[in-house]
Amino acid sequence: MSDLVAHWDRRAESHDETPGNSLTAEQSEAWKSLLAEVYPICSGRLLDIGCGTGTYSLLLAELGFDVHGVDTSEQMISHARRKALGRRVPGGGLSATFSTLAAQDVAGRYDAVFSRNVLWTIADPGRLADVVRDHTTESALWVAVETIWDGRPHGAYREVGKSLPGFGGWHPNVLRDVFARHGFARTTWSSISNRADLVTADKDIHVLFRVIR
Repeated sequence: MSDLVAHWDRRAESHDETPGNSLTAEQSEAWKSLLAEVYPICSGRLLDIGCGTGTYSLLLAELGFDVHGVDTSEQMISHARRKALGRRVPGGGLSATFSTLAAQDVAGRYDAVFSRNVLWTIADPGRLADVVRDHTTESALWVAVETIWDGRPHGAYREVGKSLPGFGGWHPNVLRDVFARHGFARTTWSSISNRADLVTADKDIHVLFRVIR
């Protein structure tokens, strides 16, 4: 087990108490509204990379996607599966499954991709870009939400942060260039830091990327 996987396993129990994961009912509805605007069609197979405890996977499933959430942390996936039990939408249940997998180990192709605060955990974001490109259908949309913050490793992040060049968040233009080099047709990004209905007010910068294959 890598240090990073062990780190997330340890944090799984309290993960839903952290900003961005402890969503109020109002924040959940705001995220669903935003995601419904961003994705042109809310149907088909969607891959949620680094899904954690499934907070956003379940919101996307409520919108109509057939969601496959993957994470390398077995403890995170266990929590996601428990949260999915009994979660219902008007007219039926949700289409959401969860697997303890790295993104490169998924099978088949997906019509859409979502990730949140995953790219900073990867030493070479281009590797994940290749995985997404190879596992998506033509013109698929990848929505990536990332945070830029004070990049000094401290507390629980002290050890894992030392080995991650993206700790503190990648600059949006850096990621845009990475996506272009790895075969994506177009990338746009915008800040959602001023959306109090989406994110907790703090000094961090919250960025939403739209990456088109």
